[in-house]
Amino acid sequence: MTRLPPLPRLSWTDDGIPKSEDAGDIYFSGDGLAEARAVFLAPCGLPERWRDRARFTVGELGFGSGLNILALWDEWRRSRPSPRARLDVVSYEGWLMPPEAAARVHARHPELAELSARLLSCWPDRARGAQRIDLGDGLRLTLHVDDIARALPETEASVDAWFLDGFAPAKNPDMWSPETMAQLARLSAPGARVGTYSAAGAVRRALADAGFAVSKVPGHGRKRERIEAVTPEDKTAPRGDFAGPRRVLVIGAGIAGACVARAFLARGCEVDILEAGKTPGWGASGNPLGLVMPRLDAGDTPAARGLLEAYLFARRLYRTLPDAARASLDVRHLPRGETEAKRFAKLAADPPLDENLLTFASAEPTELRHLGALAVKPALLLPALIEGARLHAEARVAALSADENGVEAVLDGGARFRADLAIVCAGWETPWIEGVSAPDIEPRLGQVERIAGAGAPHAIADGGYAVEALGDLVFGATFEALENAAPEVSDAARAENLEVLKRLRPDIDADAQAPVSRAGVRATTQDRLPFAGLADDPRIALLSGLGARGFLWAPLLAEQIASAVCGEPWAMERSVADALDPDRFRKRALRKAGDRGQTT
Repeated sequence: MTRLPPLPRLSWTDDGIPKSEDAGDIYFSGDGLAEARAVFLAPCGLPERWRDRARFTVGELGFGSGLNILALWDEWRRSRPSPRARLDVVSYEGWLMPPEAAARVHARHPELAELSARLLSCWPDRARGAQRIDLGDGLRLTLHVDDIARALPETEASVDAWFLDGFAPAKNPDMWSPETMAQLARLSAPGARVGTYSAAGAVRRALADAGFAVSKVPGHGRKRERIEAVTPEDKTAPRGDFAGPRRVLVIGAGIAGACVARAFLARGCEVDILEAGKTPGWGASGNPLGLVMPRLDAGDTPAARGLLEAYLFARRLYRTLPDAARASLDVRHLPRGETEAKRFAKLAADPPLDENLLTFASAEPTELRHLGALAVKPALLLPALIEGARLHAEARVAALSADENGVEAVLDGGARFRADLAIVCAGWETPWIEGVSAPDIEPRLGQVERIAGAGAPHAIADGGYAVEALGDLVFGATFEALENAAPEVSDAARAENLEVLKRLRPDIDADAQAPVSRAGVRATTQDRLPFAGLADDPRIALLSGLGARGFLWAPLLAEQIASAVCGEPWAMERSVADALDPDRFRKRALRKAGDRGQTT
C-alpha cells in the first residue's frame, strides 16, 4: 500500500453523474441530493432526532463528493436546536475525490452554492489518516482517509446515525463485510439508526449478526427495496448530550495552554488560565517567530501519522487567526547528513502528501519543499487563541488535587482555584506540581537570534533553520542540556546560530545588524514524542513534552483532549492517541518486566 491515498479514476455519465472506474459504479443515481434526503436523512429520523439534543453524531461510509454532508448541513442550519448545539460527522473515504470534481457535482444543486463554496474552501487534504475540519454552524467533520478495514478500528466515537453509502457490495465488498458491520455496532450509540440504498442479502445478514434489527423498506428512485436498521435502545444509557466540564483550569499559557483554552472555549466552557510568568508565551513559546512545518517519516507508523495529522490540523487552525499573527510560506528542507538524505529519497519514492503540499528537488541529495507551511508570531498568536478566557498572570501552581466535586489548584501564595477539570500544560515544570503524576521530562535549552527581515516570507532548514516573515528574520536554534535553573543566553550559542545563518542564508550579514538573542526551555521525553491525555485522575489531563515542535503538535493534542473529555468523536486515530498516552512509559516498563519474567 502506498502512503499517498489513491485518486479515483473518474468518468462522467451523459447527465453529469460521476462514475468510479476503479469500482465500476456510479456515486449516486438521478438526483443525488434527493437521494441523500430520502435514503439517509429520513430513515435516520433527521431532523427530528436531534431537535432536543445538545450534541448529535452521524457516521458515513463513503464521503465521495461530500454531497451527503451538504444535505445534512443544509438541514442542520434550518433545524439546529440551539446556537450551542453541535453536530459531528465521522466519515470514511478510500479514494478521495479532487475538489474540482466535487465542485462539478455540487454545481448540479445551485441551492447549495454557499455551503458548497465553504466545504470546497476547506476540502480535505490527500493524506492517509484522520482529518478534523470545523465547517462552522456547529458542524464538525472528522474524515478518515484510508482503507475501511484499517480506518474503522482506529475510530473512537458514539454514533447516533449511519449513512452507508459505499459503492455496491459486489463492487466494494470490504465496505459491507461482517467485520465492517461489527465495527459499526461497536461505534453505535443505543438506538442508533442506519440508512442505506442497499438491499443485498449479505448486508442484511451482516448487520443482523452484528446486533442490528434490520428491515426491508421501499427503495428510492429505480431501487425497488433498501435496508433500514437500528440498534437496541437502552433507556437508562446517557444520550450524546454535552456531559463535559463547564469550568476548566488551564495551567500554563504557552502554545499548549493557549490551544487547550481555545478548544474548551469553542465548546462553551468557562476557562481560567494560570500562568507562572507575566504574559502568555513567557516561557518556551515566546520566540519572535515559530516555524510550522511537518516532520515526515519514511515509515507509516503511529508517530508518523500523528505528526502528519497534527500538521494538517495546525495549518487549518492557524489560518483562521488574524493575518498579522501568521504568514504562509514555502520551506526548503535540506537533508542533514547521509541518513536524512536516504530518508528524503524514500519519501520522494513514496510521498505521504500530494504535490499541493510537498514537492522534491531533482538534484542529489533529495531536497524537500514544503508548500504552504506557516510562520507564526507568538506575541500575537497566543492572545488570539485565548481570547475569551480569564488569564491570571504570575500564578504559579504549587499543588493540584481532585475529589468527587472537581479539582483544586493551590498557588504558591496560597490562592485557590476550583473547576471541573484541570489541564496541566506547564512544559518542563509539569512534574514539579504536587499531585500531578507525569512522565519524566528532560529540559533542553534552545536559543534563537532575531534580526529585522524585509524580504518575502521564506524559510530554509537543515536541522537548523532561518525563517523570514512578519517583519523578522529568526535563525537557530540550539538544543542543549539545561545547566542552570533558568534559561540564559550565551555567546557560544549565538556563534553557533550565526554559523547556521551563514550556511543557510549567505546573503545575510547578521553581524552588521546586532542580533537579539532569546533562550527558552523545551520539554522533551525519552522517546521525543509529546504526551496528551488524562492523568491518573479523570479530572486532570496533561499536555507536555512538545520539544521543538510545539506549534505543530499543540492544536491537535488540545483538540483531542477536549474531544475525549467531552465524549465526542476522537480527533485522531486510536493508535496515534496510544503512542502519545501519558502512561505509555509505565506500560512499556511493565511489558518489559513481564517479558523478562517469562524468559527467566
